[in-house]
Amino acid sequence: MKRNRPLDTRQLQVFVSLAATGSFTKSAENLYVTQSAVSHSMKSLEKEVGCDLIRRVGKKIMLTPAGARLLAFAHPLLVEMEKVRKELPGRSMEQGSNVRLGANDAMLQFFVPALLKELEVAIPECRLEIMGGSTSECLGLMKENQVDLILSVEPHPSNTLEFIPCFSDELKMVVHPEHKWAKLGWTEWAKINSERFIATDPHGYTSHAFLNFLKDKQIQIDCPMVMKSAAAVKELIKCGVGIGVLPDWFVAKDIKRGELVSLPLGSKRLMRTWGISFLKGKEMSFAENYFTRLVQKIGCEWMVHRETARNAKI
Repeated sequence: MKRNRPLDTRQLQVFVSLAATGSFTKSAENLYVTQSAVSHSMKSLEKEVGCDLIRRVGKKIMLTPAGARLLAFAHPLLVEMEKVRKELPGRSMEQGSNVRLGANDAMLQFFVPALLKELEVAIPECRLEIMGGSTSECLGLMKENQVDLILSVEPHPSNTLEFIPCFSDELKMVVHPEHKWAKLGWTEWAKINSERFIATDPHGYTSHAFLNFLKDKQIQIDCPMVMKSAAAVKELIKCGVGIGVLPDWFVAKDIKRGELVSLPLGSKRLMRTWGISFLKGKEMSFAENYFTRLVQKIGCEWMVHRETARNAKI
């Protein structure tokens, strides 16, 4: 049975931008999101309305008849909504509302400071309240009404959560500079079980993604050491205790200092999608919406910087 609920305005913004530019790349740039976020929004919107809205003709994006009909409705609606938002007398009060965020410790250290700086400039009245923890712990905090938004890797599909994709990162094999694989320049999967592999929470979302990656390769590994945090895994690898899989940005400075070496997992890269999760049915405040767009903008810039550095090394 088709659900009878209002269309998501964020998805409509993506659709209108895509109709105007005819390009996933340009739409992503205009909206400060990734191409995968644009694609995800369009798929969700088409699923919601129950029909195709766009089609590819060569390299161009064309609207279907249903898409043309929706555009005629959506474009003036979004224009009017923005006009009303600017005219509302209570907007300044809404701007000052709190943002209660849950995020893991590594993201709080590396990514959130940039968010804080821009948020303070744009909405100085806004107070960002932060609680740290793993993705599963943050989901628990949300159920207990202690946080409203979670900045995390994409959680498992849920009937109770909405997820807005914002940016991606890459997981890599990380070893000590004196490790034999560091000299080879690649991961020897055939010899993986002769190594001491150090893992983070085996029930976490990152471990789940890595195990699925190994399953595709028909590889099983033993994890004799399991740490609660990625920081602990990193420090043990620096001491030459073992090897592990960590995100590229988390070890970038250590690699630059020559304390660690990162290796590709293979010809197929293992990417994670990060974004904002919140409870279905939640009406986000102006500050929360702005914060989410800020995560998309800074995350996109962060991705471009990392990909530029990666390509420079190739």
